[in-house]
Amino acid sequence: MKNYIILAIAAIITISFKTAETNLTIKGSDTVLPLSQKEAELYMQKSKDAKITVVGGGSGVGIAAFLDGTTDIAMSSRKIKMSEKMKLQDAGKQVKEVIVAYDALSVIVHPSNKISQLTREQIEGIFTGKITNWKEVGGNDEKIVAYSRESSSGTFEFFKESVLENKNYGSTVLLMPATGAIVQSVTQTKGAIGYIGLAYMEKTVKDLKISY
Repeated sequence: MKNYIILAIAAIITISFKTAETNLTIKGSDTVLPLSQKEAELYMQKSKDAKITVVGGGSGVGIAAFLDGTTDIAMSSRKIKMSEKMKLQDAGKQVKEVIVAYDALSVIVHPSNKISQLTREQIEGIFTGKITNWKEVGGNDEKIVAYSRESSSGTFEFFKESVLENKNYGSTVLLMPATGAIVQSVTQTKGAIGYIGLAYMEKTVKDLKISY
């Protein structure tokens, strides 16, 4: 059985009402990206005149792009913030939030790491900077290198709220521009730990069991 952190996040799409268009741009959450890419490919196979461009970058990036008119659909792994709703209202943008899927997060480490399970409190300690060596949680005497998404990511906010219990990330946590970059970094760094959506799970990293 694969080991997943049991945290569901809503994949939310903010859409404009331009259904007659066949040329669409979709931008935002890396978590929603694989699903949107697949759906776009299937749609374009059926509708040969359609052209759909799908780009990641983070939930906040997608909503900002929708606000400034550079995307037709904004992908987000969080709900629209009140401040964003106010900006959209002021700009006269009509929007609708649609939950398209639920995801779960995996906490991943380098395959050589002998740790196979952590508690939520231990993960909190690692990502807030209180725990800095794997020996503190039963691992080898090795420095912990923690990777996170950037603050524009909805997954960044979800992880902070649900795993860190709204505590700030530690100053040594490395912020990555994309989920794929986290997978690559953890693959290449023995003492690394990070968190990703399930769609990004690869054999080059090891997922941990998480106890709450």
